[in-house]
Amino acid sequence: MERALYISESRIEQANVELSVADIVASAQIRNLKLGLTGALLFTGVYFAQILEGPPNSIAQLMGSLRDDVRHKKIVIIDQSPIQARRFGDWKMAYHGPSQFVSRHVVRLLNSPSHSEQQRATEWLTELAHEFSGSTET
Repeated sequence: MERALYISESRIEQANVELSVADIVASAQIRNLKLGLTGALLFTGVYFAQILEGPPNSIAQLMGSLRDDVRHKKIVIIDQSPIQARRFGDWKMAYHGPSQFVSRHVVRLLNSPSHSEQQRATEWLTELAHEFSGSTET
């Protein structure tokens, strides 16, 4: 099993954001159940940051479909690594609403010059998403 964190830039027009993001979450919950994936989605208004957990082939399949999704551009995989246990085991796709608060952290992840800075920012963003999801799992 592995965990992946990607960031993408939104192509959604501002007038359609609420409905489009709700559609993303609803379809992700169904698709992720079929693929055996769990995770969380953060949306800053400009960027999506999504943490996925599950079988490597399922993550690869999902990433392939995201590259074809017109709502995303500039998809960057920040981290993809093996895990022993899921952090979001109860969530097919946790989403807590748009968060301007995480925007600067997402941008920092995209611009992190060193692997250690990127790893710290990844851990922080994963923990934040876990807190937002309300999950009680560790």
